[in-house]
Amino acid sequence: MPHEILNTMRTLREDMRQRLLQLPEYRALVALDRSIEEISEIMGQAMGPAEASTPAPEPAPGAETPPPPAARPNSIASAFAETLAARIDQRQARAANTSLQAQRALCG
Repeated sequence: MPHEILNTMRTLREDMRQRLLQLPEYRALVALDRSIEEISEIMGQAMGPAEASTPAPEPAPGAETPPPPAARPNSIASAFAETLAARIDQRQARAANTSLQAQRALCG
């Protein structure tokens, strides 16, 4: 029974994550979190473990651990590009909708 509850909760979490990833603002937040994490890792490596001011946060239990930075060199750029593309799409859709409404007002 507890195993079924955990599986259900994980499924719900993934569904929520997928819905949130449809929002440009959430994708931007995820990209910022990744950037902060990557920069913190780089700074920690450059300064050495004794000089790092704050340790990296531990991932939440059951949370996906991202691959190391070397395995995802363009992840930050990709996330920002996706967010920008989504914003442009939203603006174009709004502009098209406004134009269509104006045409209807003139014809009707």
